[in-house]
Amino acid sequence: MLDLRTIEKRVNKGDVFFISDFTEFGNYEAVRKALQRLTKDGKVKRIAKGVYFLPKIHERLGIICPHAEQIAKAIAKRDKARIIATGSSALNLLGLSTQIPLKLVFLTDGSARNIKVGKQTIQFKKTNPKNLSIEHRLSNLIIQAFKAIGEKNVTQEQIDKIQTIIDQSNERELLYQNLKNAPVWMQKILSR
Repeated sequence: MLDLRTIEKRVNKGDVFFISDFTEFGNYEAVRKALQRLTKDGKVKRIAKGVYFLPKIHERLGIICPHAEQIAKAIAKRDKARIIATGSSALNLLGLSTQIPLKLVFLTDGSARNIKVGKQTIQFKKTNPKNLSIEHRLSNLIIQAFKAIGEKNVTQEQIDKIQTIIDQSNERELLYQNLKNAPVWMQKILSR
């Protein structure tokens, strides 16, 4: 029987989980109904169809919801898919933009889909394997950030910020190795 104690033994507060994580306690429909009851009682929160989280409560802020990237990573892990943040998401994650995008776009080799999370939308866009060939997260974020900015729009301030990020990482050599797979114009900017 699926109850809150069973969930708490498996899932940390604030973590994202799915119906399929608990099907050993009953068939899919039974688990769905149990999670529906727990959601109605406020013990579990529903993010989207089949996607839940165990509430983490802050004394001043109340319920702390998982952030969109955490949700996207959990879905990718469940689906055994790779994802890369693109556009304004990559810029925000690198600190090149303070704007939190309402639509987060991730390239994936999994299923293309949109998931509504509150006021935000997480979009998974199917892409070719070449775009996912670099498995290093920071390398991917830098490449996607440059793509979002565009070759003609890159400022010295943005280059300096990315250079600082590279210098502060403990993976500088790996980063530069991975960035050799980036478009030539990005390689020229980074080699300056």
